[in-house]
Amino acid sequence: MSSRGGVRSSVRAALCALVLIGGAMAGCSSSGASVPSQPPPSTGTQSDGTSTSVAARIDDGVLRIGVLLPSSGEGASIGQSARAAVRVAVQQANDAGGVNGHPVELVIRDEGADSSSAGVALRQLLDAQVDVVVGPASSNTAIALAPVIVGDSVVACSPSASTLALDSYPNRTRLFRSIASDSLQAEAMAQIIEQTGEASASIAYVDDAYGRPFAKALRAALQRRNLTVSASVGFSVDDDDFGAEASQLVAAGSGALALIGDPDAGSRMLVALGNATRSTPRDIVINDALRRPWSISVLSSLAAASRAKIVGVSQSVLTGNQELIAALHEIDPTATGLFATQAFDCATLFMLAAVQGASAQPDAITAQMRSVSIGGSACASFAQCAALLADHRNIDYEGPGGLLQLGPNGDPSVARFDEFAFDGSGRDVTTRTVTVAANGG
Repeated sequence: MSSRGGVRSSVRAALCALVLIGGAMAGCSSSGASVPSQPPPSTGTQSDGTSTSVAARIDDGVLRIGVLLPSSGEGASIGQSARAAVRVAVQQANDAGGVNGHPVELVIRDEGADSSSAGVALRQLLDAQVDVVVGPASSNTAIALAPVIVGDSVVACSPSASTLALDSYPNRTRLFRSIASDSLQAEAMAQIIEQTGEASASIAYVDDAYGRPFAKALRAALQRRNLTVSASVGFSVDDDDFGAEASQLVAAGSGALALIGDPDAGSRMLVALGNATRSTPRDIVINDALRRPWSISVLSSLAAASRAKIVGVSQSVLTGNQELIAALHEIDPTATGLFATQAFDCATLFMLAAVQGASAQPDAITAQMRSVSIGGSACASFAQCAALLADHRNIDYEGPGGLLQLGPNGDPSVARFDEFAFDGSGRDVTTRTVTVAANGG
């Protein structure tokens, strides 16, 4: 999830906030996934989670997967399906014989309310001698814990931290993502703007650490398509009225308008843009945080002609794979499937990389993560891919989403996005899906 206040969008959104109530959760297991009853001893953790003293890593050939996802608070609905998806992936692998002749073990902890509590949970996972970690979910937490992850002997894969801040994080060789960066969302927005037929666009963005780099990425994506950026105007979440900024953007050019905002101030800016173009409605392309605006009535107040010109982009994070959904429901009948594909992919990539590298050690897994996702025979499950590896073939793991390809920085280089619009009541409706590649490739 993006880093706007630690979340990508409103807690009311499908891509909801990760504002959690902390507390470590005891390790748990499901059928086919074993958990060590007595983890290797630790030298201890301070109350603030800053101690980094961990017992020497054991090398017994067993792959231990740590899970650092929210299990309580308002983010629990995200962690619920993602956590179940990891358990499904591990169960399927163990049913197929495990990894390198050993059953895979799971150790699960709650991500907690913030990076401090998440740091405590991560240290508990490291003390339990996990080799890899699925998580964290929150972008802010991923940024905060990145120094520990890249500096310790562990590998992490986040299913939902899409912040641009991780794109060029230094020495990020041990930190992977199965969710595409917001830089690809910028590509999707630029593609949709290009398809309007307009030759130019003006950009409105929330003026903070989330909006500024996003706007920069969108500008670059538009320019790669030879589209002119007429203006780029920031707005503060603390302002009550955005009429002046909207008028400035509309006056800068006659092309499309792009809006990068949060659910609250972004919704108000969207209304301001709609009102400023009421006499001559313009194409307005918005980011994912506005898919579930703070107030649906705000959008319903727009003129129908203006509302009809609004198109949004959000990453496809609700799994449509019926086989995976059925497996999730066997573990948790209330699982929604939110971020399930991405979490399943993280776990399966780890296991396949361990098989290809013939080792459960983090360095060996790191070295194979990208190679199992690109350039070989296509496969969608651990069993299928492991059989190909046993036959000495290269594999291209595509997962239940049918689209996964890690780029050189460990992020997906291709991603699928929902294009959405708003109906007469102001509710979002998916209209189609679009696929984009990094840097417009």
